[in-house]
Amino acid sequence: MDIYNLVSLVGLVTLLALRAIGIYDVTVVDVLANRLEKARNIGAHHIIQAKDTDVPAEGRKITGGRGYDLAFETAGLELTTRQSMEMVKKGGVIVLIGYSASGEMNLPVSMALDKELTLKTIFRYRHVYPLAIQAVADGLIDLGSIVTNTFDFAEVASAMDESAHNKAQIVKAVIRF
Repeated sequence: MDIYNLVSLVGLVTLLALRAIGIYDVTVVDVLANRLEKARNIGAHHIIQAKDTDVPAEGRKITGGRGYDLAFETAGLELTTRQSMEMVKKGGVIVLIGYSASGEMNLPVSMALDKELTLKTIFRYRHVYPLAIQAVADGLIDLGSIVTNTFDFAEVASAMDESAHNKAQIVKAVIRF
């Protein structure tokens, strides 16, 4: 099964989870080069640099015009949700994970109807924490593989500030206790 995964921090964890259950042909899309490089390093089969690329056209190229079976939209943007709708095949599934800033989006419902798309939603991965914790404990998901920066507990304030303002360099930061 081909998967289109719009990557963000949550997207990288989604990629790790997909790989843990045996899905390897995953395409990751982002605008930040450091996140795409991290995605490739942890197993993305294809990456799409969205900043200067027609993302749906690149997805059609990767899938030979067939489209993806499944999309995980993790950015919460109208643009990326529309791209997901364009990139999945007829009868495809889109899982909406990202939460938009306004909580609203204008989407082409006629496209969803014409393509007979299934839209699913999830809010903060509710009710799956025990499964996720077990997957990490069992070594199926290596969260350390997405960490790029580590800060001491005394540096919490500067770590938060640096993480918020230096997204081009920091993929995932953790605080050491």
